Amino acid sequence: MKPEILLHRYTMGTAAWAAIVVFAGAMVTSTGSGMAVPDWPQSFGTWMPVMKGGVLFEHGHRMLAGTLAVLVLLLALGAARYEKRGWARVLTWGALVAVLGQALLGGLTVLRGTYFGWGHTDPIVSTLHAVLAQALLATLVAYATVSAPGWEAGKKLRRAPKWLAWAALGLVALVFTQIVVGAVMRHQNAGLIISDFPLNNGQVIPVFFNWLVAVNFAHRVGAWLLVGLGGLFTLRVARDARVDTWARRPAAFFAGAVLVQFLLGASVVLTHLELPVLTSVHVLGGSVLLASSLVLAIRLRALAPRKG
Repeated sequence: MKPEILLHRYTMGTAAWAAIVVFAGAMVTSTGSGMAVPDWPQSFGTWMPVMKGGVLFEHGHRMLAGTLAVLVLLLALGAARYEKRGWARVLTWGALVAVLGQALLGGLTVLRGTYFGWGHTDPIVSTLHAVLAQALLATLVAYATVSAPGWEAGKKLRRAPKWLAWAALGLVALVFTQIVVGAVMRHQNAGLIISDFPLNNGQVIPVFFNWLVAVNFAHRVGAWLLVGLGGLFTLRVARDARVDTWARRPAAFFAGAVLVQFLLGASVVLTHLELPVLTSVHVLGGSVLLASSLVLAIRLRALAPRKG
């Protein structure tokens, strides 16, 4: 098997592992285990503490994240050896920088909570940690997309209007913004500041008695926008005869992922955040949305004409 194909498959596996780390991190927050281990990088002064209760979630997340760091390092080294495209190698090094930044942010989250005696993690650092995790996963997905065996053949199809490629990038920006707003809401413990659905504290537009209500409402508005705009966009892609199935498939997947994510979000509210696994799956759903929208945007950009 060619080294390029092996590198692509390895990247796919690394991206899948990154998704697992996102889910594990979400479980740490969902179960309130962020300060179950008060020190870093060790846990209670050892590399292998008793894995029970919150320690299982927190230290387990550290172990998964540490493994991811090694996987990304090997990916960057492999790309340096076998990836001939300089711009593509930049993606792998970007992933390496991101995973190192993740480690530092994760450690800073714990150390700030311990040093200041808060008994809880720093919401600002935790939010940055959550957002960077999604950016890392997106970077891995981007490299997996452009390193796929069918990438060069797919680019030669060139059968997509340029405006569709720009619109797809807009969807990626909307998804990432939604993730950022959701992370702020989650780490400010504002997930239930609006406790009903589909109304907002019994109204279409809630009373904004503090900024957290605005953040929660913005996240809900973003969800409705994704359902509406995402549905219209994927329908447009499906109906355009100039768009090859190479781009139609991720578009169809994205449409399904938006619907599932919307229902997951509604379920999280209606169950009042009492099911940590459900809440964490919703966080992972954001990763799936970001990944699928990014694949769609990259492929549509490759299919679009270079001029005009």
